[in-house]
Amino acid sequence: MPLPKPEEVSSAEITETWESAHQKIISLGIMIMKHTLREGIKLDLIAVIPRGGLYPVNILSRLLKIPGNRVILLGLSKYDPNDPMHDTEKFEIGQLPPKDMIEGKNVLLPDEVHDTGETMDLGYNILKDLGAATILTAAIHYKPRPNRTSRIPDFYVQATNGWVHYPWEDLDGIGDVYQIAQSRGVPADLSI
Repeated sequence: MPLPKPEEVSSAEITETWESAHQKIISLGIMIMKHTLREGIKLDLIAVIPRGGLYPVNILSRLLKIPGNRVILLGLSKYDPNDPMHDTEKFEIGQLPPKDMIEGKNVLLPDEVHDTGETMDLGYNILKDLGAATILTAAIHYKPRPNRTSRIPDFYVQATNGWVHYPWEDLDGIGDVYQIAQSRGVPADLSI
């Protein structure tokens, strides 16, 4: 895919619906299928970086027929749980797969958005250090202007420099109410 010039990419906000996000993930999957068939690459594993990558990985793993036992978790986060609109200074690293699970394997590393590129870059480097033979990267949205790395996803559906709203983010408000109720030790009214 030809790279857009950052100044030629719109900075308008994008609001994805469940349907539009689903369709873009299917388009992403078709790009990956065409490439892997053309290049003779058999994907062994798909890596998920929670939380934004969970929905795309669910759809992509079904499209690419990668079963649940070959979906691996890269527990990485740079978001402040008390202020998810802002990054923390460094990554918190949780669960990672063992080296023997990755070594010599062809891995797909998708995420919902490639913003600064730092999450995908760290995930890529972890998989490389664990011995992955091939690592293909993918994102629904690629943001060339805020990208702080030299990494560009191998596959992406739409380039934008604007803020992207995903439908699963709407659930965060319910989680906030639940977390407050837990911290106060009182039941919360979660009726919707």
